[in-house]
Amino acid sequence: MKLREIIKEIADDNWLEITEQTSDNYRSYIGRVPKKYIVGEELDYQALYLGKSSSIENYAIFRFLLKNPAIVHVD
Repeated sequence: MKLREIIKEIADDNWLEITEQTSDNYRSYIGRVPKKYIVGEELDYQALYLGKSSSIENYAIFRFLLKNPAIVHVD
């Protein structure tokens, strides 16, 4: 499922923690950002994993492992 579809119900002030599956063996940590700032091609990435959310004060953090569907990995 695409990230765009998964985050529809998440409030704009909550945060997303994004990690990209860069190959079969490696992951690249992208970072944390409020949902409202996630725009562009990342929304079309395939979500491989949705981590448990954690609450910090007035917002929650949702963890995602994404894979860019345009990149074919050959390992």
